[in-house]
Amino acid sequence: MEKSDISSPSLYTYRFRAMNTEVEVTLFGGKEDTAKLAELARSWFRSTEERFSRFRPDSELSHLNRLAGECCLVSNPMLEVLLLARSYADLTGGIFNPLILPALKGAGYDESFEKIGEQPLRQAKLPGNGPFAREGLSVDPVMKSLRLPPCAGMDLGGIVKSWAVKRLAAWFRSRWRVTRGCINAGGDLAVWGGADSADAWRIGIEHPWREQEETGLLLLAEGAAATSSKLGRRWNTNRGPMHHLIDPRTNLPSTGSVVQCTVAGPDAVECEIWAKVLCILELEEGYALFTRKTVGCEALVFTGDSRACFYGPRESLGRRWRGIRPDVFVRTGKGRETADWRGSL
Repeated sequence: MEKSDISSPSLYTYRFRAMNTEVEVTLFGGKEDTAKLAELARSWFRSTEERFSRFRPDSELSHLNRLAGECCLVSNPMLEVLLLARSYADLTGGIFNPLILPALKGAGYDESFEKIGEQPLRQAKLPGNGPFAREGLSVDPVMKSLRLPPCAGMDLGGIVKSWAVKRLAAWFRSRWRVTRGCINAGGDLAVWGGADSADAWRIGIEHPWREQEETGLLLLAEGAAATSSKLGRRWNTNRGPMHHLIDPRTNLPSTGSVVQCTVAGPDAVECEIWAKVLCILELEEGYALFTRKTVGCEALVFTGDSRACFYGPRESLGRRWRGIRPDVFVRTGKGRETADWRGSL
């Protein structure tokens, strides 16, 4: 930080819109210094959107999608995200799949969501199983190259948003020595240092069915969280209601019983991926995969019949997750427990 800022250190919050979502940056420091960092944050999210947006014809992502089937050189940021995407596709058995763009377009999500909301009825042309769902990313980290399967298309929106949060938080901590902060991009967030020296950050958990209401609190001094939902990004089509969470096994919007999921853990990208995966899978499939493949992560899942299910250590309820009374408790780790607790929804 520059030494010219003599204002008393405090928490300052800045808000702006980027990547089609609301971004909130809260940093501890002097007023002038944090304002400068907020401008750097705005610039970072703007440049990330310019590179990774599928809605910008001049973005690097759009360029790669147009050249599907050919070998293309990629930038360092793109390579980093592609390798992350490939690793999580492998880890989740393909449930997380960045090659779902044709399915999203087929469901009517072929424009940015703010434009979709202006149209009462979209035209859906639902695809069947295709090569874009069965083949993976062919990434060469040495050559810094990518070859997409022919006719494939990538959508990296979710993973890029959490990656941008993670990278920015790490940069503020290492380069600018920001000791406390919270970066929240549309529910994908990273926190560090606590809201003060003795208190964790208090993160409201969005109520699945009551707009502008919270169903509980998540307390985090250090770590990350992400929420995914089928209830927000929805639109009407000639084939019925659609949402953006595609099940790659069918190339259709998921019809599973889970409608919203919040995951807390050490890494923002990991939280975002698992929140999405748990929303796509059925309840039993999801917790089996989640408990087998994650370490240090906890999840709060809501189903369409208003059940709340918690995956994590029992002691986290009331200590880390406040105001949550799940119907089903699933212990992560060596054993599992269930409890017939009637939730408050």
